[in-house]
Amino acid sequence: MYPAEFNEVFKKISSIFTLELVSEKLDLNGNFPKRNPDEPLWDCIDDLHHEQYIDIGNGKFFSCKFFFKRPIRILFSLLISEFESRLFRIQERLGKDISELNEKNINDFIRELLKPELIELQDEYKSRQEFKEDLKAISAFRNIIVHTNKKLQYAIKPDTVFERKKQILKILKALQQISDKLRKRNP
Repeated sequence: MYPAEFNEVFKKISSIFTLELVSEKLDLNGNFPKRNPDEPLWDCIDDLHHEQYIDIGNGKFFSCKFFFKRPIRILFSLLISEFESRLFRIQERLGKDISELNEKNINDFIRELLKPELIELQDEYKSRQEFKEDLKAISAFRNIIVHTNKKLQYAIKPDTVFERKKQILKILKALQQISDKLRKRNP
């Protein structure tokens, strides 16, 4: 799947998980931010994660604790899968054998990305250290997402989840830039 196709599929899937889908009728008093009930969770988590509830009208509210339940896990799973796909594509374009791919190899593939000749093929990251930190963070976060447990919901701070969202989107761009430039070098 090409990046544009992935982006379109991701957009369609994320649009399914709306505030309305996971809201409930509640009798609440307070001045809660109002949002469109059809707004996708993914699109609003960045600016609403410090809120307790979101008012979507008609006496229905979205509890922000649901940001960390199944819909967000599913969306991160899609992004992690795309992260791995782009990572593997880069390795193939480098002529590496990925036939015995497993979770141990993923870390090797990530370390490979930190070689200067690959870092310079992207322009999302200005330093090797910044790229390394984001790759390390996403690699660790991958384990939380892939292995279904309650850690995402109960142990991970909201700010961490929102930071991982920014990081994985940036990493996906960088990986695609590297892959595209490798493809042009080795058609």
